[in-house]
Amino acid sequence: MRMSKTLCLAGVAGLALASAASAQSVAPGAPGAPPVWSSAAKTGAGASYEAYVDGQYRDGGPTGAVSKVWFSIADGVLTETMYGLIHEAQIKALRFVGVTHDGLVVEGDDTTSRTEYLHVDAQGRPLSPAYRVTTQDKNGRFEIEKQIFTDPDRNALVLRVTIKALKGEVTPYLMLEPHIANTGIDDRGAVTRDGFHAWEGDTHLFLKPSEAFEKASVGFVGASDGLTDLKDGKLDWAYASTGNHAGNTMMTGALPHMGESSILTRDFVIGFGASEAEARAAADGAFATGLDEVLSRFNGEGERVGWEDYVASLTELPRIAQQATDGGKLAYASALMLKVQEDRTHAGALIASLSNPWGDTVDASKSSTGYKAVWPRDFYQVAMALAALGDKETPLAAFNYLPQVQV
Repeated sequence: MRMSKTLCLAGVAGLALASAASAQSVAPGAPGAPPVWSSAAKTGAGASYEAYVDGQYRDGGPTGAVSKVWFSIADGVLTETMYGLIHEAQIKALRFVGVTHDGLVVEGDDTTSRTEYLHVDAQGRPLSPAYRVTTQDKNGRFEIEKQIFTDPDRNALVLRVTIKALKGEVTPYLMLEPHIANTGIDDRGAVTRDGFHAWEGDTHLFLKPSEAFEKASVGFVGASDGLTDLKDGKLDWAYASTGNHAGNTMMTGALPHMGESSILTRDFVIGFGASEAEARAAADGAFATGLDEVLSRFNGEGERVGWEDYVASLTELPRIAQQATDGGKLAYASALMLKVQEDRTHAGALIASLSNPWGDTVDASKSSTGYKAVWPRDFYQVAMALAALGDKETPLAAFNYLPQVQV
Protein backbone atom coordinates (compact mmCIF):
# COMPACT_ATOMS: atom_id res chain seq x y z
CA MET A 1 0.00 0.00 0.00
CA ARG A 2 2.77 2.42 0.94
CA MET A 3 4.65 1.53 -2.21
CA SER A 4 1.57 2.16 -4.30
CA LYS A 5 1.04 5.51 -2.59
CA THR A 6 4.69 6.43 -3.17
CA LEU A 7 4.42 5.56 -6.82
CA CYS A 8 1.26 7.61 -7.05
CA LEU A 9 2.92 10.63 -5.44
CA ALA A 10 5.95 10.22 -7.70
CA GLY A 11 3.66 10.15 -10.69
CA VAL A 12 1.93 13.35 -9.61
CA ALA A 13 5.30 15.03 -9.06
CA GLY A 14 6.46 13.89 -12.47
CA LEU A 15 3.36 15.30 -14.11
CA ALA A 16 3.88 18.60 -12.29
CA LEU A 17 7.48 18.79 -13.49
CA ALA A 18 6.45 17.94 -17.03
CA SER A 19 3.75 20.60 -16.88
CA ALA A 20 6.25 23.19 -15.59
CA ALA A 21 8.72 22.29 -18.33
CA SER A 22 5.98 22.59 -20.93
CA ALA A 23 4.93 25.97 -19.56
CA GLN A 24 8.56 27.13 -19.59
CA SER A 25 8.77 26.37 -23.32
CA VAL A 26 5.98 28.85 -24.16
CA ALA A 27 6.75 32.55 -23.83
CA PRO A 28 4.48 34.48 -21.45
CA GLY A 29 3.46 38.13 -21.64
CA ALA A 30 1.47 38.29 -24.87
CA PRO A 31 0.93 40.54 -26.72
CA GLY A 32 3.92 42.51 -25.43
CA ALA A 33 4.61 46.23 -25.66
CA PRO A 34 2.91 48.34 -28.36
CA PRO A 35 4.94 47.92 -31.58
CA VAL A 36 6.64 50.74 -33.48
CA TRP A 37 8.85 50.93 -36.56
CA SER A 38 12.52 51.91 -36.87
CA SER A 39 14.19 55.26 -37.45
CA ALA A 40 13.63 56.82 -40.88
CA ALA A 41 17.22 58.16 -40.92
CA LYS A 42 18.40 55.49 -43.34
CA THR A 43 22.05 55.22 -44.33
CA GLY A 44 21.45 52.48 -46.88
CA ALA A 45 18.82 50.52 -48.78
CA GLY A 46 19.14 47.59 -51.13
CA ALA A 47 17.50 44.96 -53.32
CA SER A 48 18.52 42.73 -56.19
CA TYR A 49 18.63 44.04 -59.75
CA GLU A 50 16.05 42.30 -61.89
CA ALA A 51 15.88 42.71 -65.66
CA TYR A 52 12.56 43.36 -67.37
CA VAL A 53 10.94 40.80 -69.63
CA ASP A 54 8.88 42.71 -72.21
CA GLY A 55 8.66 45.67 -69.86
CA GLN A 56 7.46 43.58 -66.90
CA TYR A 57 8.96 41.62 -64.03
CA ARG A 58 8.65 37.88 -64.37
CA ASP A 59 10.83 34.82 -63.94
CA GLY A 60 12.89 33.48 -66.80
CA GLY A 61 14.60 36.64 -68.01
CA PRO A 62 18.34 37.43 -68.07
CA THR A 63 18.42 37.61 -64.27
CA GLY A 64 16.43 34.39 -63.73
CA ALA A 65 13.89 34.18 -60.91
CA VAL A 66 12.70 37.54 -59.56
CA SER A 67 13.75 38.32 -55.99
CA LYS A 68 11.19 40.39 -54.08
CA VAL A 69 13.17 41.39 -51.00
CA TRP A 70 14.27 44.90 -49.98
CA PHE A 71 16.18 46.02 -46.88
CA SER A 72 17.14 49.24 -45.13
CA ILE A 73 19.85 50.31 -42.70
CA ALA A 74 19.80 52.91 -39.90
CA ASP A 75 22.20 53.55 -37.00
CA GLY A 76 24.32 50.60 -38.13
CA VAL A 77 21.39 48.20 -37.77
CA LEU A 78 19.38 46.25 -40.33
CA THR A 79 15.95 47.89 -40.20
CA GLU A 80 12.69 47.49 -42.15
CA THR A 81 13.01 44.56 -44.53
CA MET A 82 10.30 44.01 -47.10
CA TYR A 83 9.16 40.89 -48.94
CA GLY A 84 6.39 40.46 -51.50
CA LEU A 85 5.27 43.95 -52.44
CA ILE A 86 7.65 46.81 -51.75
CA HIS A 87 5.53 48.29 -48.95
CA GLU A 88 5.10 45.00 -47.06
CA ALA A 89 7.64 45.04 -44.22
CA GLN A 90 8.36 41.71 -42.52
CA ILE A 91 11.15 42.76 -40.15
CA LYS A 92 11.44 45.80 -37.91
CA ALA A 93 15.11 45.27 -37.03
CA LEU A 94 17.94 42.78 -36.62
CA ARG A 95 20.70 43.86 -34.26
CA PHE A 96 23.37 42.49 -32.00
CA VAL A 97 23.82 42.91 -28.27
CA GLY A 98 27.06 42.40 -26.38
CA VAL A 99 27.31 41.43 -22.72
CA THR A 100 30.58 42.72 -21.25
CA HIS A 101 32.00 42.91 -17.74
CA ASP A 102 30.78 46.50 -17.63
CA GLY A 103 27.22 45.78 -18.72
CA LEU A 104 24.95 45.42 -21.72
CA VAL A 105 25.77 47.10 -25.05
CA VAL A 106 22.90 47.37 -27.55
CA GLU A 107 23.80 47.88 -31.19
CA GLY A 108 22.39 51.15 -32.48
CA ASP A 109 21.86 52.65 -29.02
CA ASP A 110 25.33 52.16 -27.54
CA THR A 111 27.48 51.99 -30.67
CA THR A 112 28.91 54.22 -33.35
CA SER A 113 28.42 53.15 -36.95
CA ARG A 114 29.84 53.44 -40.44
CA THR A 115 28.02 52.36 -43.62
CA GLU A 116 30.04 51.73 -46.79
CA TYR A 117 29.36 50.19 -50.18
CA LEU A 118 30.83 46.73 -50.46
CA HIS A 119 31.37 46.68 -54.24
CA VAL A 120 33.00 49.76 -55.77
CA ASP A 121 35.06 50.62 -58.85
CA ALA A 122 38.64 51.90 -58.92
CA GLN A 123 37.39 55.43 -58.20
CA GLY A 124 35.43 54.28 -55.15
CA ARG A 125 32.05 54.64 -56.87
CA PRO A 126 29.43 52.05 -55.84
CA LEU A 127 28.49 49.41 -58.39
CA SER A 128 25.80 47.70 -56.32
CA PRO A 129 23.71 48.33 -53.18
CA ALA A 130 25.56 45.72 -51.12
CA TYR A 131 26.90 47.14 -47.87
CA ARG A 132 29.60 46.81 -45.26
CA VAL A 133 28.19 48.13 -41.99
CA THR A 134 30.58 48.50 -39.07
CA THR A 135 29.46 49.24 -35.52
CA GLN A 136 31.72 49.73 -32.52
CA ASP A 137 30.94 49.85 -28.84
CA LYS A 138 31.35 53.49 -27.75
CA ASN A 139 33.90 52.34 -25.17
CA GLY A 140 35.88 50.43 -27.80
CA ARG A 141 35.34 46.98 -26.33
CA PHE A 142 34.14 45.22 -29.48
CA GLU A 143 33.40 45.80 -33.16
CA ILE A 144 30.85 44.18 -35.48
CA GLU A 145 31.11 44.13 -39.27
CA LYS A 146 28.08 43.07 -41.29
CA GLN A 147 27.98 42.50 -45.04
CA ILE A 148 24.37 42.82 -46.19
CA PHE A 149 22.83 41.94 -49.57
CA THR A 150 19.99 39.92 -51.06
CA ASP A 151 19.97 36.70 -53.07
CA PRO A 152 19.00 37.70 -56.64
CA ASP A 153 17.63 34.22 -57.37
CA ARG A 154 15.52 33.75 -54.22
CA ASN A 155 13.48 35.60 -51.65
CA ALA A 156 16.33 35.72 -49.17
CA LEU A 157 18.50 38.22 -47.33
CA VAL A 158 22.15 37.55 -46.43
CA LEU A 159 24.18 38.84 -43.49
CA ARG A 160 27.85 37.88 -43.18
CA VAL A 161 29.02 38.90 -39.73
CA THR A 162 32.45 39.30 -38.14
CA ILE A 163 32.73 40.23 -34.45
CA LYS A 164 36.02 41.31 -32.89
CA ALA A 165 36.60 41.47 -29.13
CA LEU A 166 38.93 44.46 -28.80
CA LYS A 167 39.12 45.13 -25.05
CA GLY A 168 38.09 42.43 -22.63
CA GLU A 169 35.62 39.60 -23.08
CA VAL A 170 32.19 39.77 -24.69
CA THR A 171 29.25 37.44 -25.25
CA PRO A 172 27.30 38.49 -28.37
CA TYR A 173 23.62 37.84 -29.06
CA LEU A 174 21.59 38.21 -32.25
CA MET A 175 18.14 39.75 -31.82
CA LEU A 176 15.50 39.63 -34.53
CA GLU A 177 12.30 41.67 -34.28
CA PRO A 178 9.78 40.44 -36.86
CA HIS A 179 6.91 42.64 -37.98
CA ILE A 180 5.27 40.11 -40.30
CA ALA A 181 2.63 41.24 -42.81
CA ASN A 182 3.53 44.90 -42.23
CA THR A 183 2.45 44.97 -38.57
CA GLY A 184 4.04 44.05 -35.26
CA ILE A 185 0.98 43.01 -33.31
CA ASP A 186 -0.03 39.56 -34.57
CA ASP A 187 3.23 37.65 -35.02
CA ARG A 188 3.91 34.13 -33.87
CA GLY A 189 7.30 32.51 -33.48
CA ALA A 190 9.24 29.35 -32.75
CA VAL A 191 12.98 28.95 -32.25
CA THR A 192 15.60 26.25 -31.97
CA ARG A 193 19.37 26.49 -31.94
CA ASP A 194 19.23 25.78 -35.68
CA GLY A 195 16.97 28.64 -36.69
CA PHE A 196 14.10 31.06 -36.10
CA HIS A 197 10.63 30.82 -37.65
CA ALA A 198 8.22 33.77 -37.54
CA TRP A 199 4.86 34.00 -39.26
CA GLU A 200 1.50 35.64 -39.55
CA GLY A 201 -1.15 34.04 -41.73
CA ASP A 202 0.48 32.80 -44.92
CA THR A 203 3.59 34.99 -44.66
CA HIS A 204 6.66 33.31 -43.15
CA LEU A 205 10.33 33.97 -42.55
CA PHE A 206 13.06 31.60 -41.46
CA LEU A 207 16.46 32.74 -40.18
CA LYS A 208 19.16 30.12 -40.59
CA PRO A 209 22.65 30.48 -39.04
CA SER A 210 25.76 28.92 -40.56
CA GLU A 211 26.39 27.28 -37.18
CA ALA A 212 23.90 26.52 -34.42
CA PHE A 213 23.28 29.11 -31.73
CA GLU A 214 24.53 28.34 -28.24
CA LYS A 215 21.01 28.99 -26.95
CA ALA A 216 17.80 30.41 -28.40
CA SER A 217 14.65 32.00 -27.02
CA VAL A 218 11.56 33.80 -28.31
CA GLY A 219 9.46 36.20 -26.28
CA PHE A 220 7.11 39.14 -26.27
CA VAL A 221 8.75 42.57 -26.28
CA GLY A 222 8.92 44.15 -22.84
CA ALA A 223 7.78 41.00 -21.05
CA SER A 224 9.69 37.87 -22.01
CA ASP A 225 12.08 38.93 -24.78
CA GLY A 226 15.84 38.41 -24.77
CA LEU A 227 16.71 42.06 -24.24
CA THR A 228 14.60 42.15 -21.08
CA ASP A 229 16.17 38.88 -19.93
CA LEU A 230 19.73 40.11 -20.51
CA LYS A 231 19.41 43.08 -18.17
CA ASP A 232 21.20 40.95 -15.56
CA GLY A 233 23.83 39.88 -18.11
CA LYS A 234 22.52 36.33 -18.51
CA LEU A 235 20.08 34.69 -20.92
CA ASP A 236 18.11 32.67 -18.39
CA TRP A 237 14.96 32.07 -20.41
CA ALA A 238 14.73 29.55 -23.21
CA TYR A 239 11.21 29.87 -24.57
CA ALA A 240 10.77 27.68 -27.63
CA SER A 241 7.61 29.29 -29.01
CA THR A 242 4.85 31.80 -28.50
CA GLY A 243 2.36 28.94 -28.30
CA ASN A 244 -1.18 29.88 -29.22
CA HIS A 245 -0.56 33.56 -28.57
CA ALA A 246 0.48 36.30 -30.98
CA GLY A 247 1.88 39.76 -30.50
CA ASN A 248 5.03 41.89 -30.69
CA THR A 249 7.82 39.32 -30.65
CA MET A 250 11.61 39.20 -30.43
CA MET A 251 13.87 36.23 -31.15
CA THR A 252 17.26 35.87 -29.50
CA GLY A 253 20.20 33.65 -30.38
CA ALA A 254 23.31 33.37 -28.21
CA LEU A 255 26.70 33.28 -29.92
CA PRO A 256 29.88 31.83 -28.34
CA HIS A 257 31.59 33.72 -25.54
CA MET A 258 34.63 35.58 -26.85
CA GLY A 259 37.92 36.22 -25.09
CA GLU A 260 39.87 39.43 -25.60
CA SER A 261 41.39 39.80 -29.10
CA SER A 262 39.33 36.90 -30.45
CA ILE A 263 37.35 36.99 -33.72
CA LEU A 264 34.05 35.27 -34.46
CA THR A 265 32.52 34.88 -37.93
CA ARG A 266 28.97 33.75 -38.68
CA ASP A 267 26.68 33.86 -41.69
CA PHE A 268 22.91 34.26 -41.47
CA VAL A 269 20.33 33.92 -44.22
CA ILE A 270 16.70 34.95 -43.80
CA GLY A 271 14.37 33.24 -46.25
CA PHE A 272 10.81 34.37 -46.95
CA GLY A 273 7.84 32.50 -48.36
CA ALA A 274 4.18 31.57 -48.25
CA SER A 275 4.94 28.69 -45.86
CA GLU A 276 7.62 27.65 -43.41
CA ALA A 277 8.90 25.10 -45.93
CA GLU A 278 9.19 27.75 -48.64
CA ALA A 279 11.01 30.17 -46.34
CA ARG A 280 13.40 27.42 -45.20
CA ALA A 281 14.04 26.42 -48.81
CA ALA A 282 14.99 29.99 -49.70
CA ALA A 283 17.52 30.13 -46.85
CA ASP A 284 18.86 26.65 -47.62
CA GLY A 285 19.16 27.50 -51.30
CA ALA A 286 21.34 30.53 -50.65
CA PHE A 287 23.70 28.50 -48.45
CA ALA A 288 23.78 25.70 -51.04
CA THR A 289 24.74 28.14 -53.81
CA GLY A 290 27.51 29.56 -51.65
CA LEU A 291 27.33 33.09 -50.28
CA ASP A 292 30.39 34.28 -52.23
CA GLU A 293 28.62 33.24 -55.42
CA VAL A 294 25.35 34.82 -54.27
CA LEU A 295 27.19 38.13 -53.83
CA SER A 296 28.86 37.81 -57.24
CA ARG A 297 25.46 37.27 -58.84
CA PHE A 298 24.02 40.22 -56.92
CA ASN A 299 26.85 42.43 -58.18
CA GLY A 300 26.70 41.09 -61.73
CA GLU A 301 30.38 40.17 -61.87
CA GLY A 302 31.81 38.58 -65.01
CA GLU A 303 29.18 36.85 -67.14
CA ARG A 304 26.56 37.11 -64.40
CA VAL A 305 23.79 39.66 -64.98
CA GLY A 306 23.31 42.01 -62.04
CA TRP A 307 23.83 45.53 -60.78
CA GLU A 308 27.03 46.14 -62.77
CA ASP A 309 25.00 45.67 -65.94
CA TYR A 310 22.38 48.19 -64.87
CA VAL A 311 25.02 50.79 -63.99
CA ALA A 312 26.72 50.20 -67.35
CA SER A 313 23.40 50.78 -69.14
CA LEU A 314 23.09 54.34 -67.80
CA THR A 315 24.52 56.18 -70.79
CA GLU A 316 24.54 59.63 -69.16
CA LEU A 317 26.02 58.57 -65.82
CA PRO A 318 29.70 58.87 -66.92
CA ARG A 319 29.12 62.44 -68.11
CA ILE A 320 27.37 63.40 -64.87
CA ALA A 321 30.11 61.75 -62.82
CA GLN A 322 32.80 63.61 -64.75
CA GLN A 323 31.23 66.93 -63.78
CA ALA A 324 30.91 66.00 -60.10
CA THR A 325 33.35 67.26 -57.48
CA ASP A 326 33.47 63.85 -55.76
CA GLY A 327 34.35 61.88 -58.89
CA GLY A 328 30.78 60.66 -59.27
CA LYS A 329 30.36 58.73 -56.01
CA LEU A 330 27.11 60.46 -55.12
CA ALA A 331 25.78 60.19 -58.67
CA TYR A 332 26.40 56.43 -58.75
CA ALA A 333 24.86 55.99 -55.29
CA SER A 334 21.82 58.04 -56.32
CA ALA A 335 21.31 55.96 -59.46
CA LEU A 336 21.34 52.77 -57.39
CA MET A 337 18.90 54.13 -54.81
CA LEU A 338 16.41 55.32 -57.41
CA LYS A 339 16.28 51.90 -59.07
CA VAL A 340 16.21 49.98 -55.77
CA GLN A 341 12.96 51.73 -54.84
CA GLU A 342 10.89 50.08 -57.56
CA ASP A 343 8.43 47.29 -56.85
CA ARG A 344 9.32 43.91 -58.38
CA THR A 345 5.72 42.87 -59.05
CA HIS A 346 4.42 46.06 -60.65
CA ALA A 347 7.11 47.26 -63.05
CA GLY A 348 7.50 51.03 -62.95
CA ALA A 349 5.96 51.40 -59.47
CA LEU A 350 8.48 53.88 -58.05
CA ILE A 351 8.04 54.76 -54.38
CA ALA A 352 9.12 57.78 -52.34
CA SER A 353 11.34 56.04 -49.76
CA LEU A 354 11.93 52.70 -48.04
CA SER A 355 11.04 54.15 -44.64
CA ASN A 356 8.30 55.24 -42.30
CA PRO A 357 8.39 58.92 -41.29
CA TRP A 358 9.41 59.23 -37.61
CA GLY A 359 9.25 55.44 -37.67
CA ASP A 360 10.59 54.82 -34.17
CA THR A 361 7.57 56.67 -32.77
CA VAL A 362 4.94 55.40 -35.22
CA ASP A 363 2.36 52.79 -34.20
CA ALA A 364 2.96 49.50 -36.03
CA SER A 365 -0.20 47.75 -34.86
CA LYS A 366 -1.98 48.66 -38.11
CA SER A 367 -0.63 48.21 -41.62
CA SER A 368 0.45 51.41 -43.34
CA THR A 369 2.75 52.21 -46.24
CA GLY A 370 4.64 55.12 -44.69
CA TYR A 371 6.79 56.59 -47.46
CA LYS A 372 6.74 53.22 -49.26
CA ALA A 373 3.98 54.46 -51.54
CA VAL A 374 3.64 55.50 -55.18
CA TRP A 375 2.72 59.18 -55.15
CA PRO A 376 2.55 60.82 -58.60
CA ARG A 377 4.75 63.77 -57.55
CA ASP A 378 7.67 61.68 -56.24
CA PHE A 379 7.01 59.02 -58.86
CA TYR A 380 7.47 61.62 -61.63
CA GLN A 381 10.67 63.00 -60.12
CA VAL A 382 12.23 59.53 -59.83
CA ALA A 383 11.23 58.54 -63.37
CA MET A 384 12.64 61.77 -64.83
CA ALA A 385 15.87 61.41 -62.85
CA LEU A 386 16.32 57.90 -64.22
CA ALA A 387 15.65 59.19 -67.73
CA ALA A 388 18.30 61.88 -67.22
CA LEU A 389 20.76 59.15 -66.20
CA GLY A 390 20.15 57.37 -69.49
CA ASP A 391 17.82 54.61 -68.26
CA LYS A 392 15.68 53.86 -71.31
CA GLU A 393 13.44 51.18 -69.77
CA THR A 394 12.33 52.19 -66.28
CA PRO A 395 10.74 55.54 -67.27
CA LEU A 396 8.73 53.72 -69.96
CA ALA A 397 7.60 51.11 -67.44
CA ALA A 398 6.66 53.96 -65.11
CA PHE A 399 4.64 55.67 -67.85
CA ASN A 400 2.75 52.43 -68.47
CA TYR A 401 2.13 52.03 -64.74
CA LEU A 402 0.99 55.64 -64.23
CA PRO A 403 -2.73 55.08 -65.03
CA GLN A 404 -2.95 52.82 -61.95
CA VAL A 405 -2.02 55.64 -59.56
CA GLN A 406 -2.94 58.87 -61.35
CA VAL A 407 -5.79 60.69 -59.61
